[in-house]
Amino acid sequence: MRKIVGVLKKIIVFLIVIIISIQFVRAYVYNKIAPELKKWHEKSSFKEPDYKKFKTIDEYLIAEKIFLDEVFKEVEIDSKDNLTRFSKSGILSSLDKEGNNINASFQMIPENIKGGVLLLHGLTDSPFMMRDTAKIFYENGYYVLGLRYKYHGTYPGELQKVSQKDFEDAAVFGSKMIKEKLKDIKNPEFYMVGFSTGAAATLQYISSSIRKDKDLLKPKKIFWLSPAMGVSPAAKFGFLDSWVSLIPTFKKFQWLDINPEYDPAKYNSFPKNSGIQVYYLIKKAKINFMKLSKKEKEELPPIYSYTSLVDSTVLDKDLYDIFFKMENPENKLVIFDVNRKFEEFFKPNVINLNLRDEALDLDFKFNVSFVSNYNTKKDDAVEVLNYSSGKFSEERNTNLKWNESNFSLSHVSIPISPNNSIYGQNSILGDLRLKGENNSLYLSPNLLYRIRYNEFFEYIENDIKEELKNSLVD
Repeated sequence: MRKIVGVLKKIIVFLIVIIISIQFVRAYVYNKIAPELKKWHEKSSFKEPDYKKFKTIDEYLIAEKIFLDEVFKEVEIDSKDNLTRFSKSGILSSLDKEGNNINASFQMIPENIKGGVLLLHGLTDSPFMMRDTAKIFYENGYYVLGLRYKYHGTYPGELQKVSQKDFEDAAVFGSKMIKEKLKDIKNPEFYMVGFSTGAAATLQYISSSIRKDKDLLKPKKIFWLSPAMGVSPAAKFGFLDSWVSLIPTFKKFQWLDINPEYDPAKYNSFPKNSGIQVYYLIKKAKINFMKLSKKEKEELPPIYSYTSLVDSTVLDKDLYDIFFKMENPENKLVIFDVNRKFEEFFKPNVINLNLRDEALDLDFKFNVSFVSNYNTKKDDAVEVLNYSSGKFSEERNTNLKWNESNFSLSHVSIPISPNNSIYGQNSILGDLRLKGENNSLYLSPNLLYRIRYNEFFEYIENDIKEELKNSLVD
């Protein structure tokens, strides 16, 4: 027995040495080939405003503006570099014409308030990503709060500080600020909108509001945009890279991507810590959700989710799994298909996906809508295939159509209108068409051809408006 134990110990030690050696080799190679780090890849010397210190959203917005101004000055480029978010004079600056930071939290206040809406953006994003969706609610009489997470909307080095709790705290703080804002409104309605990581934060929020904190404002309905209900399992092992990257020589190894920061409202560089923390957030949200009893699940608000059939950021099977386990027939899942005109260019798993057969085989217990030109293969003949209670119905002659050169939507495009000033169809980044020789740029080709706006944003807009009308009837 002692011999066996001794052999096992030697094997374990051997494996540990192998793992450590592999990590150091990976770190050494990455350190050699990765671009040089800039000042904005460091951590800021400033502290984020503490949510707990503020009783009203107006107090917080003032403190946040001072903070964002200070942080911007710390890495501001004093030159005419037009292609960076850190140049005041640049065409892609984070500051608008009035000098306001577009990454800041925002509120929209209609004249006659029906209720409130909290919008939570995604990882590496800022509240600007939520402005197009926010307008839908504002124009229908709802007070809107688009809240910035800590360490977002500043510069990417800050994401080395972020923890999964920061996303949870933002959801709780935002709901309390809306509750305070609506205190004089009779029977106000409350909604939540979560994009990507924001969806995971809303799942954690509603599970906690049912299981633990009964004082939290409960949303009547929730809307998810490209919801992050699952990310690569490799994220759980990110801590191994983090340990190695603590050695100054391997500082670059803290980063999964090191890219130029030309996007004024979203980080292009991506530290591994942020992915790890989102993995922890999703895991915690799912655990708390699974702890809900059958009776408690009945307290969950209806959820309306909008996602692209192809999404390289999140795992769609985890989203479907959550919907199945919620067992709420009011829930609705909207899937935007790829442009079937380009079927010859797609991978087999996409080409062979028959949406009608999939729905029948899986026997969805919730509502599903497929926005697709599966039958026609034409840009201007997009149909909506609705599935409810085991039956299909098709909506033809819609106004929905593909741009002739677009082959799919993307994870980041779902909440963005084609008219968006930065990411829209005729904007600088939305219409980016760089062409040249292979291996000339250290920018990933994925960043260059990834679509930034949603061709079918009008569908989401009409869908949300319809649900708001139904809420008034209820």
